[in-house]
Amino acid sequence: MTLQPRVAARTTVPGRLRPGQAEALKRWAEALRNGSSSELVVVPVGYGKTIIGVGSFEVAAGLVSADTCLYLTPTDVLRTQVYNGLEKALTTLGSSRPIRKILAENAAMGRIRATAANFIVATYQQVAAAPAGYEALCRERRVHVVCDEAHHLSESGRWAAALGALRPVSTLQLSATPVRLDRAEIAGARYVQDEGGLTIDPLVQVSMRQAWQERRILKHLNMQMKDYAVEVRSADGETRTFTASEMAELPDFDQRFVRQQLRWNEDYVAPLVNDFATTLRAKMELAPRQHQGLVFAATTEHANHLQRVFARWHPSLRCVVVHSVEIGDVENERRLRDFHEGRYDVLIQVKKANEGFDAPAVSVLLKLDAVFSREPVIQQFGRGLRFNHNLPEAQNLLNVFIGRDPRLAPIIEHLEREVPPAPLTRPAAGDGEDQQTLTGEPAEIDAGDEDPLRPEIVDVVEAGDAFLDHTGRFVEGQQLTMFGVEAPPPPSMTAPAPGVEVVDLAGELQAAIEYCRSWTNRAARERASRRGPGENHFATLNLAYSRETGRRGTLSTPEQYRHKGDWMKARYVELLG
Repeated sequence: MTLQPRVAARTTVPGRLRPGQAEALKRWAEALRNGSSSELVVVPVGYGKTIIGVGSFEVAAGLVSADTCLYLTPTDVLRTQVYNGLEKALTTLGSSRPIRKILAENAAMGRIRATAANFIVATYQQVAAAPAGYEALCRERRVHVVCDEAHHLSESGRWAAALGALRPVSTLQLSATPVRLDRAEIAGARYVQDEGGLTIDPLVQVSMRQAWQERRILKHLNMQMKDYAVEVRSADGETRTFTASEMAELPDFDQRFVRQQLRWNEDYVAPLVNDFATTLRAKMELAPRQHQGLVFAATTEHANHLQRVFARWHPSLRCVVVHSVEIGDVENERRLRDFHEGRYDVLIQVKKANEGFDAPAVSVLLKLDAVFSREPVIQQFGRGLRFNHNLPEAQNLLNVFIGRDPRLAPIIEHLEREVPPAPLTRPAAGDGEDQQTLTGEPAEIDAGDEDPLRPEIVDVVEAGDAFLDHTGRFVEGQQLTMFGVEAPPPPSMTAPAPGVEVVDLAGELQAAIEYCRSWTNRAARERASRRGPGENHFATLNLAYSRETGRRGTLSTPEQYRHKGDWMKARYVELLG
């Protein structure tokens, strides 16, 4: 089987795209014309990175004759979202390009050749685990690569090394937060040297503020920061009182222990949990089944403790915990699925609501894990910022509850002015991490741990609230609200989108494999019941099929599997007599 005939590709973009999407594809086309083959586009969560990624293939097909797209993600969840969202993206782009999509686990080179797949969705791990096949693909085809969540690619990481050997005709990188926690450079991204160091230079960067101005992309934001007066007794018996926002005055060692003890302190946790629960219940009464809460816990034991706290103080809220220590992957997936389907009101999790966590119903967020740097906190906010199109714009509000901390300063500064990240001052030393699992926080202590040198919290008392909204208004002790915002007028009638031809090779292939397996099993069992267990009936039937049809070796296409399934079905009918 050969590739589909080339379809004239768009190098311009239709008017239904968001302004930032259209600008990104326009500049991508200009970059290709000017000889560039790799660029980075930065857009916030919910802005439609998949549309930009798919559109970049359409542009590359027209300008550099790309005939195959290799779309890469860091997680299976994101990979599935891209695969399932391809048709919608093509419709939005107004593309008429025939697409034969396939998932990487179905994408052995022989199968890609046989099925003429031209859109392969894989994870970085899959490419790094079997680089030879993807290198061969890039030699045989004119491949355009899309790197989603490109901040996972460290210059010295294994994933970037595998991608560096591919030699595609073009590459587009996508990210919402183009700064790595280890401050290393992103592999393949462009940096410019200025007086402060290396500054990333994306092709296009759409700010959160721009997304809010465009409307119906992000929820409005209201972050409530609760301050506390904390009395601490040091190891030498000295007692001092300070507010949580003044914690920077403590030695680093004391700061670490105070922060970690506060997460277990009932006087600290109770006001935050109560405000979180009260807000969530009020929203649920206003719009049933349209609001859920998300809690960020510090450790497995902390998450379990918070579940007990909610059960004791707020038993009407249906809570579920997900983490990777005591709960297996299958059970975690079931719990996450049940949460997405609305069977729970609150998800308490440890590092499970990561990129690809798509839950527009999450509208109340409680952060009780570490505040380390701005990028991971903004990523956490992104888990609840995605617009809920089942609600009017006036009710699309993300309420965030968090304790005051000096480390919040860069987050507040970012939300006030969206200042760019600090330049990189030096290249990272040693091997880079592929996945962004770094937290920058020392190992957590558990509630019962004893350390004679650590300070002891004597008392914790509320000391007032501060509020920050998405416009950058920062107010001490006065509630801000985003309700009452006038909904936008309904969109004008637009011409119907052109039909999109997408062949789901993964689904078609799996159905054909199951059909073949089912009739092979039936025929083998029926043959065994009539002739006894003295021989391998599966092997006998497979050998007979090969001799009769002349087909040997591994099957590759849905047609081949169905043909063999039909042959086995005929043998089964013959055995029945």
